[in-house]
Amino acid sequence: MSGYKNNSELLDLLFRWWKQLLGVAAIAILLSAVFSSSLIITPKFKSFAVLYPANIIPMGNETPTEQMLQVLESDVIRDSITSMYKLFDAYGIKQDGKSAQSELISEYQENVVFRKTEYESVVVEVLDEDPVQARDMVASIIFFFNRKERLLQQEKAMELVKILDTQVLRKRAEMDSMEAILTGIRQNYGILDYALQTEYATERYLEVISTPSRKMNAKEIEPLLDALKEKGGEFMSLNEHLWRVRGGYNDLKEQLEAAHRDVEKNLTYCNVITNPVVADKKAYPIRWLIVTVSVLSTLLLSVLFISIAENARGVKKN
Repeated sequence: MSGYKNNSELLDLLFRWWKQLLGVAAIAILLSAVFSSSLIITPKFKSFAVLYPANIIPMGNETPTEQMLQVLESDVIRDSITSMYKLFDAYGIKQDGKSAQSELISEYQENVVFRKTEYESVVVEVLDEDPVQARDMVASIIFFFNRKERLLQQEKAMELVKILDTQVLRKRAEMDSMEAILTGIRQNYGILDYALQTEYATERYLEVISTPSRKMNAKEIEPLLDALKEKGGEFMSLNEHLWRVRGGYNDLKEQLEAAHRDVEKNLTYCNVITNPVVADKKAYPIRWLIVTVSVLSTLLLSVLFISIAENARGVKKN
């Protein structure tokens, strides 16, 4: 019952003051239209692009999209855009001011927005007074993103190149040392192929000692047999180990060549799904929204003021 009474009183209030409220609404419409016009608020135009990450090497637990956002929001890209488009002048900030950098970052974040979509893409939006510059800034951000991502990956590849270079040199030194020892054994002991020479020497020795008339020829085979006994095991062991080391060396060389290719390659790190274009109408301010909010707010305040005034008058009469 009290709710019905309150509604009835409100309707009665609106009925008695409708002309004044209509006048207030008209004035609010006029003033909000003037203050939201280009004479007061400089209009801004929006350009945007939709990007998908590509060829990005994961770092940590971040997804490629999250990594793309981190790089887009980096100070390197912001500083590059600031320098290229003279954003201190564009935003009316004195570069030598005490809080110039903070003001610039605040303005930049208001006018340049990066956001992730539900489809794991990234939207780059730029607001600017010049629609052509807004489009160009989006294109420049994409360019600087590719350059920054390329530098990050080249730095990682260069670190790998240095590590692999050291490992390849060590393997090469190990191979050279073993080959030098094997060369010495070949030259000093005449061992070239342990398996073949052992088989040959054994057959010859057995053949000689089994024939009484040829026992004197056994001394011809003995030097080789002595050499095989003294250095044969070492020769075979070094030869097998050298084979394994050579295989590891070849694997490292392949990895090193791949790392060099990573340093030298020139890739793009995003696929542009929607290219930025020059806007044909302003995106800010939204005049109808400003006018609507202003009128509703003014009417609400007016009704509240009138209600308070009438209640105060009633109290005074009583």
